[in-house]
Amino acid sequence: MSTIYLIGKMKMKTGNLVRYKKFPHKELHASGMVGLVVSEPRREWLHFEDALMIDIIWGSDRGALYPAGTISQEFPCEIEVINA
Repeated sequence: MSTIYLIGKMKMKTGNLVRYKKFPHKELHASGMVGLVVSEPRREWLHFEDALMIDIIWGSDRGALYPAGTISQEFPCEIEVINA
């Protein structure tokens, strides 16, 4: 059974299909790129502050450093669930 995490008004859990929100990722949102959540949201120390992060495997290339199938760390506040 997956645990559901409430992040703002969004329900995100392992196994959700997600995409980037329009803001601040207008181009990535418009690309139609879809990813799969593969971790639970967690707090990490990032740039001198505590940040909430989540791991996502994207179905398309997200630049040279993240080809399709690579796990990338993302900020949940910039991601939207497309299959709740």
